[in-house]
Amino acid sequence: MGALKSFQLSELFFDRGYEIFDDLLPAGHCATLAQKLKAAMEQDCITVDNDGVHIKTRNGEVLIAELPEIEQLYQQVYAHMAAGIDNLLVLDDLPVAISANYLHRDQGHSFRYHFDRNEYTAVLYLTDSPDLPLCIHPKIRTDPALGESVWQYEKDARAPVRVDPSPGRLVCFHARTSLHGVISSPEVTSTTDRISLQFAFDTRRRTFEDQQYYGRAAAAQADVSKDRP
Repeated sequence: MGALKSFQLSELFFDRGYEIFDDLLPAGHCATLAQKLKAAMEQDCITVDNDGVHIKTRNGEVLIAELPEIEQLYQQVYAHMAAGIDNLLVLDDLPVAISANYLHRDQGHSFRYHFDRNEYTAVLYLTDSPDLPLCIHPKIRTDPALGESVWQYEKDARAPVRVDPSPGRLVCFHARTSLHGVISSPEVTSTTDRISLQFAFDTRRRTFEDQQYYGRAAAAQADVSKDRP
């Protein structure tokens, strides 16, 4: 696996809450890794079909044991993001830190609007799938980890930022303050599988053991009740 091309977070990332970088991995490398992931996930994966989340996924130690190059990509993304974010940390909880998602429109896949538990998320796309874009409402609320969450605007007040998956595209965003989800586009333009890698980071050590993956956080219902997507 070739090295990820260098990228640098700009002031836009902190002002807007997100930033997009293109062509960070050669298309051939993306295709090869996507094929490996698809083959592995067809053999064994976690199928999530509840609470508005319809995906196939693999994460953590199982994922990187089979494909160690994914952990290398995680470390490379971390190094570039850490150059612009003070005290950025990799996560000790591997199922949260590293995951691969497979979605296909024909199988009704989608991922409802949600917030992540970690502070920053980077999504690296390996395939071209414009029918299943990532839609982001950046900085829609203040960070609940810093105190009571305050909503900056209502979801329907602004159009979301749409990020169409394409090979080698990376989107970095403020994950706890930006409402985001994979929302099916009404236009059918592609039947390509949507395969992506999700990398999570934070600026302080914390545990996610008391929380459900891809679900509402059992230990944070007081704050989740305010999540009004």
